[in-house]
Amino acid sequence: MNVPLLRWLRQRFDLAHDMADPADIVADVQEGMAFRGTNLWVLIFAILVASVGLNVNSTAVIIGAMLISPLMGPIVGIGFGAATVKLDLIQRGVKNLLIAAGISILVSALYFRLTPLTDAGSELLARTQPTTWDVLIALFGGAAGAVALTRRERGNAVPGVAIATALMPPLCTAGYGLATGHWSFMFGALYLFSINGVFISLATFLVARILPLPHHSFASPHRARRVQLGIWLVALFTGVPSLYLAARIVQRTVFAHNAQRFVDEQFNQQPGTYVVTRRIEADTRHINVLLAGQVLTRAQLRTARAALGRYRLEKTELTVRQGLAQLDSADAQTMRNSLLEDVRSRNEQTLAGYDARLAQLQQLLTQADNPALTGLPAAPALLREVQAEHPDVQQLGLSRLVQPAVDSLRADTTLVVAVRTGRPLPAAEQQRLNQWLRVRAGGKRTVQLLVEPVDTRR
Repeated sequence: MNVPLLRWLRQRFDLAHDMADPADIVADVQEGMAFRGTNLWVLIFAILVASVGLNVNSTAVIIGAMLISPLMGPIVGIGFGAATVKLDLIQRGVKNLLIAAGISILVSALYFRLTPLTDAGSELLARTQPTTWDVLIALFGGAAGAVALTRRERGNAVPGVAIATALMPPLCTAGYGLATGHWSFMFGALYLFSINGVFISLATFLVARILPLPHHSFASPHRARRVQLGIWLVALFTGVPSLYLAARIVQRTVFAHNAQRFVDEQFNQQPGTYVVTRRIEADTRHINVLLAGQVLTRAQLRTARAALGRYRLEKTELTVRQGLAQLDSADAQTMRNSLLEDVRSRNEQTLAGYDARLAQLQQLLTQADNPALTGLPAAPALLREVQAEHPDVQQLGLSRLVQPAVDSLRADTTLVVAVRTGRPLPAAEQQRLNQWLRVRAGGKRTVQLLVEPVDTRR
């Protein structure tokens, strides 16, 4: 391979050129690990904010809680300590992480015990079971956080990592499970938190090993080898089960995706037949569907079962119940969860529409004074030209009014010119000024002149 190309790639991907001083990095890591005073109070307030967000099903509030949460500190400290062979950082990180997790669960459990709103919304249900994407987000987000932590200028990467890795909501969900007795919620959320923590720490360990950071030196080479061996053994015993769990999560996600596609294509597309509920259990490889409408024959059901292999659903048990008389309590819960998910999806789409419309309006406001769009100079320059013929004009504002298109008609744009005058302008003078503005704008645009005399009595 060409040597200049290697040199160019090394320069582009070099992480050492803007790395902060190692002493400053260690100080930042140690400061983020401690949970006393300010950090402890911020943690408690973040827990309460996240709990309220989960309680009222507000994504914005949950994001705010993740932004102010200091939970990343001890997890990063564990990975950084393992990479630099600093036992004290590892011990402090593990101890402070357990303390922070315990406080988070207890405070959120107390909140959910006292709040009158006890229903589990879609935001809370989404934190009860990890997916493949959670593993990837924790790994890549942890790597981004480790790189940002070791820079002289951090930018906005660390807050972004705090939002992406989402450590606070699972602990609050575990508190909800503890307060309400939903043990599956509690253990599922703790499982998600553990997966996030392990892979963030693993990513930090890998990034810190790549960087030229000084390692802790021991007086005895024998003790140094023992400590390094112990760290690698702990990393191995932690990493291997985590990788196994991650592989299981991938398998469950793939199974769920294939099962969803199977149900949609084999049952939803049957004329007159509708899928009321579907329960997909990846661990037991079981698909349970409730159908309404046209009853499927035994031959059609046999055809559907024979198609399982095409969807990579071998050794999968398929249970098909037909008719609403077969509805049970599990179906009711599934329908409720589905409705909550639909409401959340519609709310997100509505908010996205509002954001797009707001961005469009902001763009129109910023372009209101653009000569390329109005055909007129900017407001200050236009005011000077108008004052040459109409000295009574004291102030001038310029904007664009876009009238939406109707049917096949094109959208129409009206230029609105608002002026304030020292005395009322005669109608003839207003008409002459309006005609001049239309000619000045190129003669192809509609110009609306608004004249407001200045009230000299105030």
